[in-house]
Amino acid sequence: MPIIEPGREDLKDLTGIHLWHGGMSNCSQRCRITLAELNLDFESHLMNLQAGDHATEEFQQINPNGVVPVLVHDGTVVINSVDIIDYLDNTLGDGSLRPPHLDNAVAESLQHADQSQLALKYCTFEFFFQHGPRASEETFQNIVNGLHSKFLQDFWREYRLGFARERIHDMVGRVHDDFLRREGVLSDGREWMAGDQFSLADIAWMPNFHRFDLLRWPLEKYPNLMRWFETASARPSYTKALDGWEPKKLMDRALGTLDERRANNDGIDNYGPFATD
Repeated sequence: MPIIEPGREDLKDLTGIHLWHGGMSNCSQRCRITLAELNLDFESHLMNLQAGDHATEEFQQINPNGVVPVLVHDGTVVINSVDIIDYLDNTLGDGSLRPPHLDNAVAESLQHADQSQLALKYCTFEFFFQHGPRASEETFQNIVNGLHSKFLQDFWREYRLGFARERIHDMVGRVHDDFLRREGVLSDGREWMAGDQFSLADIAWMPNFHRFDLLRWPLEKYPNLMRWFETASARPSYTKALDGWEPKKLMDRALGTLDERRANNDGIDNYGPFATD
């Protein structure tokens, strides 16, 4: 569990639950769902990632990786969303979100969700952000120069230039493979990802499925996942963790762009295994 020593000593004096998070960050959404499931209040530190809040020296003294979410609980700093939700259930919950008889299945789901992040990140930036208003050159340079992570620096440069079509084909293919794997997990008719009850295994994947629903992914190809998501998204925690946090102007603009791209045969369903060119 990645409990880290922060670069800021004042974090150790914080009491209660503090969450540095992004409104659209699916990793942050996992944490907010878990907090809602456990009926835990938290002090919100909302970050504007498009403006580069994560690239400031102040934030990287909280998380040197330069990514959200970050949880601080009574001075203990935890990073990485799947570890944060596990920490919350183990430390502040009653362990019911990771019941012992489902532990192996929960662990598999958490690990797989963590591994899926790269493809989700590329697809989100390509189909949600790439064709919206561009950050100024000054903002872009501040982000790249401020980040400590070479991977993130390279990613932002690639995003600024425009991702190669081959890259997006590959990432869409990876997501398809991830969804086929989750579809297989649910193929025995089970209601939840890990078995007979709702758990962290479901929380790890709810924001991902939500994201690709927004991205106009051809979800009908995964009937078991669709059935699962209909049940999972009916939980009050899902609504509480998403509603009001995702920026409406950004969402409206991005969804309009997605519809335009689909009309021009350049939607997400024209890439990877769905491509006809």
